[in-house]
Amino acid sequence: MPPAIHPVDLVDVLRRKQLTPAIVFLTSRRACDDAITAFERSTTHLPPQRTQKIATFLEQLAVEYPSITGHPLMPTVARCGVAAHHAGHLPSWKIAIEELMRKGYLDAVFATTTLAAGVDFPARTVVITQSSVRKARDFSDLTIGEIQQLAGRGGRRGKDLIGFVVITPSPYIDLQVLGKGLIGYPEPIESQFVISYPMVLNLLKAHPLDHIEGILAKSFAQFQLNRRAEVHQNHLDTIHENMQPYGPRVCTDWITQWQVFDQAKRRKAQRRPVTHQDSPATAAQLPFLTPGRVIQVSKGFAVILRQYRSRGQRHPMLSILRAKGTITECPLVMVNQLYDHVLEFKPLRVFPWCQANTLSRLAQELNALPVGLPVLPVLVEKEQEEDQQILAVLTDEFSCPSCSSHAACRKDHATASRLRQKEKGLTKTIQALRTGLWHRFQEKSDVLHHFGYLTATSELTSEGEWARLIRIDHSLLITELIRMEAFAAIEPALLAAMMASIAHDDDRPGTFLRMSSGLSTMLHHVRAVASSLASYEEPPLLRTDVAALTDEWVRDPNLKWASLVRLTAMAEGDVYRLFARTIEFLSQLQTLKASHPSLAETASSAITTMRREVLEELP
Repeated sequence: MPPAIHPVDLVDVLRRKQLTPAIVFLTSRRACDDAITAFERSTTHLPPQRTQKIATFLEQLAVEYPSITGHPLMPTVARCGVAAHHAGHLPSWKIAIEELMRKGYLDAVFATTTLAAGVDFPARTVVITQSSVRKARDFSDLTIGEIQQLAGRGGRRGKDLIGFVVITPSPYIDLQVLGKGLIGYPEPIESQFVISYPMVLNLLKAHPLDHIEGILAKSFAQFQLNRRAEVHQNHLDTIHENMQPYGPRVCTDWITQWQVFDQAKRRKAQRRPVTHQDSPATAAQLPFLTPGRVIQVSKGFAVILRQYRSRGQRHPMLSILRAKGTITECPLVMVNQLYDHVLEFKPLRVFPWCQANTLSRLAQELNALPVGLPVLPVLVEKEQEEDQQILAVLTDEFSCPSCSSHAACRKDHATASRLRQKEKGLTKTIQALRTGLWHRFQEKSDVLHHFGYLTATSELTSEGEWARLIRIDHSLLITELIRMEAFAAIEPALLAAMMASIAHDDDRPGTFLRMSSGLSTMLHHVRAVASSLASYEEPPLLRTDVAALTDEWVRDPNLKWASLVRLTAMAEGDVYRLFARTIEFLSQLQTLKASHPSLAETASSAITTMRREVLEELP
């Protein structure tokens, strides 16, 4: 959305108040382009000498980056001293804008928030026009770290004694979010360490199996997991103290004994056995789905109010409170994520499952949760059969009804059972945190053994030796396609198209080009293989328009970049990144010269054909 102040008027005020150069952060690429369009119709121009300096600099830079020659925004940049900078532009054009800004030739740059991170791009003033940003398919508030990244661009070292942050008025801006972001502490750093299939193969290639658990234990990711485990350990120690009054009685473990007796009595009263055929993954999650647990559903955060089973199919169900304050019923299968965070409240056995004033407090706490909430690790254990032997002997003559501790056990069981449930949940959580990385490594290792890349003793097979060289996303899909000889005698254009469809992870709408029969057949085959591997690796998007566009670029070496961009609704910056990532994937196949020389040669030929015009500027 554009700022409430017209872009031309905004820059005019900044100039008069000597607050230029400025970066104006907008919410979308379109808003940035619309701002420049407004200047194209403006009668405000720079002095001729400054216009000439900008034009001369761009001409000189075009020698190094020919792709900026004749750029349609050049006249506006030179005439008005403003520019747009976002991911839809070519890297060469963004470099040109950054250099113009550093030299002080521009008064304002309209940019998206992606500019704030990773680019040395300071200005005297930063103008913030938003408190939320579009992520995936919805808007979410800017985090404290993101707001401070934006504000941190204000003030040039060695040029300005002070930097300025200006917030423009708008009905869509939340000053509380921005105020908290400007004075609050940034969110803690979370490790993005991921155990992948190539990592498993390469670790086993370089180290013995019994050394790898120690290597993973030294990682920053495991350090953070251990810190979280210490917090849970403190809670567990408190639970142990609270359970001391409910120590052993006539039975050594009277809580479990009473629970089994109580369940058997209810089953006998129902006159039919109650069986729950939950999957191992579901069974592993159930102990953690307690009241107060924060989860993620399709529309954001929610907190569990109660857990129960549907009357008909006996499926696990949850009553949840969403961030908007609404209470809904949710099947367990609709839960996308469990978080290592619990909101404390006293549950009730009747609707709305807690006090009315508690609902409003929980909704406020949900809305205040940070975006990067830590995920709860859940270890999926092997299925264990229920102890039928103890249930078989549990009749009316069982000792519980006649036991001397029966009255005390009946009185204390509800409280002791809740404490025992918390104890088991915390114990499992601590175990999952302390062994999380090693457990995920073992899971990946088991999959690789299943597909024949590892032996039973975790040694690389001949196929594992070359598969470890494919160190990219969707590596299992690619290696399986190679093993199936799906790429045997494939043309360079078709191979590049397949790698592009696997590499591309953006779901922005595109233009559907006409595909050849060979490309359509190959995509159908790849989709079938990706679907069969879905339980081991998340399938790629496999977009047909992306594959067809890449196929067109490689198949016709005489096709010009400008003509190619006109064939698609994608911005040329997106097309550039698509091809750059495709070349990266092809370069991985190029390393298989020893095991698959024909495929490596085809990948090399595709890379050579793709690297022309704009793509020649790739490092």
